[in-house]
Amino acid sequence: MDYTERLTREHSRSNTDAIAKAIGSDPKEFKKIIDILYTAKAPLPQRASWLLAVVSRNHPELITPYVTQFINSVQSFTIDGIKRNMMSALCTQEIPKRMQGKLVSICFDFILSPSETVAVKVLSLDILAKFISDYPELKNELKAAIEDQLPKTTAAFHSKGKKVLKRLLRRTSSQ
Repeated sequence: MDYTERLTREHSRSNTDAIAKAIGSDPKEFKKIIDILYTAKAPLPQRASWLLAVVSRNHPELITPYVTQFINSVQSFTIDGIKRNMMSALCTQEIPKRMQGKLVSICFDFILSPSETVAVKVLSLDILAKFISDYPELKNELKAAIEDQLPKTTAAFHSKGKKVLKRLLRRTSSQ
């Protein structure tokens, strides 16, 4: 399948699902989407990034070889949809130890950024919440970041932020 032509022709959920189905679990086919994400001209990278989110739910193993690349590049994208889809894909992954510190820093940067979208902030909360069991020292920093953002952001952040705060409190009281 010519993914560039297909992504150029139509931007829809049905097209994205059809392309994801064509990729299936084939790493070589998925690599073509990664190449579009990093080398094509707009709007193709954003459309290709939507496939990341879909494929990461159906075949998270295809994302694994690109985790380090995503972490190293996610902040360089200026299109919100690309960042959102990359963060969504990262939510499905086991992050290598050597990249965890960098991803934690990125997530805090996203959460505290006044210009970042709510979707990216909420996905960052999800990622950070997963790290708390391995890095309990992050609890207070995450709690402070959430509390800082609650009066400044939307209902979606409020909902996720309060859920994460409840989890943090349960973990604190159970220790």
